[in-house]
Amino acid sequence: MGERVEHMKPVNLLSLVSAKNDLLPSVFGLYLNNFDIKIKEDELRDIESLIKEIQTHSERLGILDEFYIGYTINQIGKEFDLLRFGENSIINIELKRTSTEEKIRKQLKKNKYYLNFLEKEVLSFTYVVEDRQLFYLNDSETLEKTKFPFLISKLNDQVLQYIEDINRLFDPSNYLVSPFNSTDAFVSGQYFLTDHQETVKNDILNLSTETGPCFISIEGHAGTGKTLLTYDIAKQYISIPKSVLIFHCGNLNNGHYKLSEKYPWEISPIKDYKLYDLSKYDLIIIDEAQRIYKNQLEIILNSIKNTNAKCIFSYDSQQCLSADEIKRNIPQYIIENVSPKIFRLTEKIRTNKEIASFIKNLFDLSKKNQNQKYSNINIRYFSCARDAKQYIDVVEDRDWKVINYTPPLYNDNPYKEFQYGWNDNAHNVIGQEYDNVIAVLDHHFYYNEDRKLSTKGWYGAHYNPTKMLFQIVTRARKKLGIVIINNEAVLKQCLNILGLK
Repeated sequence: MGERVEHMKPVNLLSLVSAKNDLLPSVFGLYLNNFDIKIKEDELRDIESLIKEIQTHSERLGILDEFYIGYTINQIGKEFDLLRFGENSIINIELKRTSTEEKIRKQLKKNKYYLNFLEKEVLSFTYVVEDRQLFYLNDSETLEKTKFPFLISKLNDQVLQYIEDINRLFDPSNYLVSPFNSTDAFVSGQYFLTDHQETVKNDILNLSTETGPCFISIEGHAGTGKTLLTYDIAKQYISIPKSVLIFHCGNLNNGHYKLSEKYPWEISPIKDYKLYDLSKYDLIIIDEAQRIYKNQLEIILNSIKNTNAKCIFSYDSQQCLSADEIKRNIPQYIIENVSPKIFRLTEKIRTNKEIASFIKNLFDLSKKNQNQKYSNINIRYFSCARDAKQYIDVVEDRDWKVINYTPPLYNDNPYKEFQYGWNDNAHNVIGQEYDNVIAVLDHHFYYNEDRKLSTKGWYGAHYNPTKMLFQIVTRARKKLGIVIINNEAVLKQCLNILGLK
């Protein structure tokens, strides 16, 4: 169908429907590409029905102009059927073949939450095609039936705003609420789960513990919203109220301490598990469970087997940082011992597609994405560790998060030449996210015969450096900085990923 445009353009609704009715499918496909619109046949019919209702009350062509169709917020996956931007207001119209008033209200309320960040009046409507009813979410966020003249008056009132790139209006970091990095917003409920997360959450809440404990696994790689979902379920239990205990398999971060001290939640590092009587809790969560020791897990499982609690194992099998953790294969051990109900999060909802594409290619040169532009990947080269360390010191003052490789417990620190001790390491940042992240690759990194990134010669490194690098770079939300020290081969491959030959 030809090349797609770089970003979505607004379209006149009547023009869109006219093109559908008049043009050959191949030509219509090109027309859609011009606006970067993806739309189904039935959705076009719904728009045509909406147009007919509007034209019954107004023949002004202008009120059908400048609509964005099917816009989705980057990284969030939140989609809007129709959006129209004015200088002082945003009109959102959702199209439903059929629906209930409660579902309509819930969707419009969620939409309004996302649009409110643009700091304009948000006017939210739903048109139900089957009975040609129009609904409006009023200022008190209750749903009311309304008439088309009301919608038309709002469309007429808009002084249309020219938008060069709609993606620039929406900052994904406004919506990427984390229990650890946006703790107050998380506790006060200033976020929404995706439909898939909501389904998983409700399924878990509805599981019975009347005849004994219920074991549950939530699996998800970086970016799938695993941590938010897990902690949202804990928050739901706490609000009932029921007793909740969270074991974190690693060092507690600042978000953990804030949840524990300010609100307060019961959160403990896994090493202190013997201090707790598990029979007192309705919900027990083992977060980052892939890192727990088998002897710890065995004792915990035996204690829970005599209760009526729910036990959630939340983990990402890719985030094992040492050879021992990989060898233990805790997810498989859990399956074999308690046969948990398994829920898998696969949709990447919290991932910057540009950064994700670069990371994928960085670790495997065969995964090149020819169509991806890399405007938010910064690569810097230095001859020696001393110069790189000075550069790191400078960028820390520019809102970059520098994440260290975790030093071994007993051997000399092999990373000390280019790391400052005060920075968080790969273990400290598990489950957290930062806008701008710096990662360092020195001369120990290389590409093996399978064209995959690896390391050699880093003696004394207890934790796998390649696994730690993956943990570090997947913390980035907006920008990723790669500092390369005395490694021309890896530099060349990174530049190739960016499309530079």
